[in-house]
Amino acid sequence: MKILSSYKTNRVAWAQGIFWLSYFLFEWLNTGAYLDNFRQSLFFILLNIPLLLAAGYWHLLVTIRHFLLSGKMLGFYVSLVAGILVFGSLRRFINYTYYYPAFIPMGLHKPLWYFPKIMAEAMQLHLVVGLFIAVDLVRHALQQQRLNETYRREKVSAEYRLLQSQVQPHFLFNTLNNLISVSMHQPGQVPYLLHRLAGLLSYQLHESHRTLVPITRELAYLTDYISLEKIRYGDRLDVQTNFQECELWTHLHIPPLLLLPFVENAFKHGASQTEEGCWIQLHVSQRGNRLVFSAENSVPEVVNETSTTGLGLNNLKQRLEILFPGTYELVTLQEEGQYLAVLKFDLY
Repeated sequence: MKILSSYKTNRVAWAQGIFWLSYFLFEWLNTGAYLDNFRQSLFFILLNIPLLLAAGYWHLLVTIRHFLLSGKMLGFYVSLVAGILVFGSLRRFINYTYYYPAFIPMGLHKPLWYFPKIMAEAMQLHLVVGLFIAVDLVRHALQQQRLNETYRREKVSAEYRLLQSQVQPHFLFNTLNNLISVSMHQPGQVPYLLHRLAGLLSYQLHESHRTLVPITRELAYLTDYISLEKIRYGDRLDVQTNFQECELWTHLHIPPLLLLPFVENAFKHGASQTEEGCWIQLHVSQRGNRLVFSAENSVPEVVNETSTTGLGLNNLKQRLEILFPGTYELVTLQEEGQYLAVLKFDLY
């Protein structure tokens, strides 16, 4: 942190140094060309630049940063007016004492503390000071914008990680319920089921933290999950998928565990609620640069629509808002005896 702070301080110092060097060269060369006397312009800038530096940093550090940016408006106005009067008077004194006698003797005709002349000197000096402060405020605003964007991304990333972490206990809860059911009715399948569960947990442990995973890997995970679930339901459940053609999409990537809630919902709110003749159809296709995933399943004849949604899909909607703000499409439709969910989002 100290190194980073030192780097930022050095960068600001360099930027301010470049500003003052640029002003020095511009004032010297421009005024020298106008007067056709570069010696006179050099004397003038060397005489006045220490006062410019003092005025610039007084107004930057005290008037702006200490008072204005802190909301202390009375202090801001006092510092501003006092600075204009004090630095204007000092510039009038310096020029009247050293510059006018050497180059503009006619400037001595007016008294030293002639107020219009003091204000004229103050305005000329504060035009440069105002430009210096404006440049620094723009730099500060851009820096704050970058920091705010960084904080925003970090906040969104933390929210997404929290939502993603909720998928794992939700999945584990459903799977353990399946284990209990299978152990009671098909105890011989438990070792195979545990082996499949270990593979699924391994995927969640090693892949789910990634930003993107190959779509083939994600669909293989879903296939293993479906195989595990089918043991529980046996012949009374018909599951159809068209994942095979997706094996060629090795170059395509999607966020991990994005499709799992659809499959979980199809089993939990469809197959588990139907005594017999239940079915699930899962389809994946690519349309341009978008993936289309649909999950359709049978549901009991009398069912509350809210029962077909839960933590899984609510979690999914929040993740989609973070991953694809304003670009994804999620449609759910419940008709008599069936439920359909379709998701479309951009591929990577």
